[in-house]
Amino acid sequence: MSSLEVMTAGRDRVLDLTKSFALLVVVFAHALAWDVSTGEPASILDLRPDLRWVTWLLQVLPLFFAAGAVSNLASWRRHPDADAFRRRRVERLATPAVLYAGVWTTLLLPVALWFEPVDLVGRYLAQLLWFLGVYVAIVTAVPVTARWASAPRATLGIGLGVIVVVDLLRWQVEPALGWINMLLVWGWLHQLGYSLPALRAMRPARLLAAGVAVFALALGVAVVGPYSTSMVSTAGDPGLSNLSPPTVVLALYGLAQVLVLAAAWPLLGRAMRWRPAWYVVAAFGSRAVQVYLWHIPIVGGVIAVAWVTDLGPPPLGPAWWAVHVFVALVVIPLAWLLAGPVGRGSQRLGRRVATRQASRIAPLAPAVLVSVAIVALSQTGFATWWGPGLLGVPMSSLLLTPLVVVAWWAASAGVGADDHGLPGSQMTDLPGRDAAIGQ
Repeated sequence: MSSLEVMTAGRDRVLDLTKSFALLVVVFAHALAWDVSTGEPASILDLRPDLRWVTWLLQVLPLFFAAGAVSNLASWRRHPDADAFRRRRVERLATPAVLYAGVWTTLLLPVALWFEPVDLVGRYLAQLLWFLGVYVAIVTAVPVTARWASAPRATLGIGLGVIVVVDLLRWQVEPALGWINMLLVWGWLHQLGYSLPALRAMRPARLLAAGVAVFALALGVAVVGPYSTSMVSTAGDPGLSNLSPPTVVLALYGLAQVLVLAAAWPLLGRAMRWRPAWYVVAAFGSRAVQVYLWHIPIVGGVIAVAWVTDLGPPPLGPAWWAVHVFVALVVIPLAWLLAGPVGRGSQRLGRRVATRQASRIAPLAPAVLVSVAIVALSQTGFATWWGPGLLGVPMSSLLLTPLVVVAWWAASAGVGADDHGLPGSQMTDLPGRDAAIGQ
């Protein structure tokens, strides 16, 4: 048995596959979605609104939140100590964000003093942090939401109703109220994941039929309601964005995805028994979080080169596809290679905080603070001395990045070396370093 097989023995390989697939699709989509044919960097979706249907294939983050719930619930049941659970999870989830934010704030913020456009670069590099911030908040709530897993119909039904009410308030009363659904929708999808093992026990044909029906419902609501028909935010779209903030359309769409995943579970399980396929999943999963974060500067560098060299063929023509597919095939392995040393640095940073004496403050408050600060940083960026941030409130990178670090330290210190995880592996809830995804 190989060392990889020893380290990953007992894992639920389909959960590993699901999480790795969700993050890989994000990277692949970003490597394809840019365009410089107009002389300015833009999203191809902004230039070609007729491509919005593609986002219904590429928006797969709901699968990550649902699959992550299985891991989080199993971890909580193994060690049902709320403080220890929160410290362990915040250390593992937030440490990559702390390193990423620290590096880019240190590099970019001084440059922004004399070159103001760097502010835009900082915002671009920070945009994906929202995912980690929201996920930290949801995982922090697991000791509470795990109790609701025994009543899935009531919990999910009430939750979906509240999401609809928030959408209505966003539409009819105050648009800013819609940001409540940033936590509610992703939290609902995580709560749905608690039911994934039960769904897997149902007949695949029945699950597939239900998934198709719910998908049709989500599409119908998007078309008939006040919502966008895109599953990501696009410029000039008159409908309510389904992602920023998320809506009931995304919740229903995620439900359809989970039903189809449960139906396909036996087939995926057989595929993961093939050693080469599992090795690919395990290799990517061991660095998935770092790839998710660090592919953005690589894509940004590619866009800058294409812009400067005027490499902007007409959208969707043969030359356009050739350039973009080539970029995707370069970005993914480059990001994976970069993720190796970056991941080792993140692990060393995590071990330092893990072995420090725990704060006298219970980890709940700093865990919530690190979540909010990471989401706020995703809006303010890494090079903003003073400018618009979360909900348009003026904020500074100089304040937010240290706040993320301090809150992370307070929430994570005292995890303990024994709980810190396996060296060199990151396959836990992001996928991570726990004994198994889903174990």
